[in-house]
Amino acid sequence: MKIKIGFIGCGGIANAHMTSLAKIKEAEFAAFCDIAGEKAEQAAKTYGGKAYTDYWKMLDIERLDACYICVPPFGHNGQEELCIEKGIPFFVEKPVELNLKKAHAISKMVREKNLITSVGYILRYVDVVDKAGEFLKGREIAMVRGKYFGAVPGDGKGWYSQKKLSMGQLVEQATHTVDMMRYLAGDISEVFAYMFDGINNKLYEKYDVEDASVVAMKFKNGAIGSLACTWLWTGCGSGVEIFCKNLILTYEGMSLTVAEGNGTTTYTSTTDRGLAEHTAFVRAVRKNDRSLIRSNYEDGVKTLEVSLLAHASREKGVPVRISG
Repeated sequence: MKIKIGFIGCGGIANAHMTSLAKIKEAEFAAFCDIAGEKAEQAAKTYGGKAYTDYWKMLDIERLDACYICVPPFGHNGQEELCIEKGIPFFVEKPVELNLKKAHAISKMVREKNLITSVGYILRYVDVVDKAGEFLKGREIAMVRGKYFGAVPGDGKGWYSQKKLSMGQLVEQATHTVDMMRYLAGDISEVFAYMFDGINNKLYEKYDVEDASVVAMKFKNGAIGSLACTWLWTGCGSGVEIFCKNLILTYEGMSLTVAEGNGTTTYTSTTDRGLAEHTAFVRAVRKNDRSLIRSNYEDGVKTLEVSLLAHASREKGVPVRISG
């Protein structure tokens, strides 16, 4: 049985998803939509299917089994709600929203419709992350440290560095690190953030987000943690360290380093992350098996809540509790 797939948004990240989906025999490209019509047309020419510039029209005409929503953070304007209304399982890129109240409302709609969803937290599908989980099983976690260092995307000329469009590095990019901290160490119950700005806004027009941030965290299981981020570096580096009694796990890039009393071992991933992520979604839809999905919409909202409430704590000057 083929799964007929449509795309809303045909930019860079969407093309990465298409490349992986093209390797999955159960996936069939049916339709592509982008407000830049030439992008949808190019995708349709490459993979087959029809091109649209209006997603309402596409979802009205096409009979899709699944839909990929690949719009930037500020571009969510009803795509998820329409998929829910029509009962179409959807995959959505992270972060799922910029408005937390709206994200919770969509999550409630998904639950009520009992719809299969997936969020693009691709790191959850890496084999060495499974290995980390094996080492942590039965152990008490005391401390978690995350980092996300990099350069300003697009030389500061795009939407990434505008608060109203992305909310900045912590929400738009370091969300992967936040999510991995949650995935390995459990849900977070409280956050407090300090943020620094004043360098990049002198270098880039319209730049109005933080240059660096440090977020202190409390986990529901009693562990404590911190996340340090900056756009004052070059390239990109991210990772998570987890501390237990006589054990330190360090996950970074495609490797896991395990330091124990007797020495250190490094495991290198062999996972095609994109293929694993999209195979799980396609087969979940085909088999109606939610257990294959490692981050559904509701879980994606929990990760979003951590980063958005970190911003709220900075504005209020006090720690903020997380409802989820």
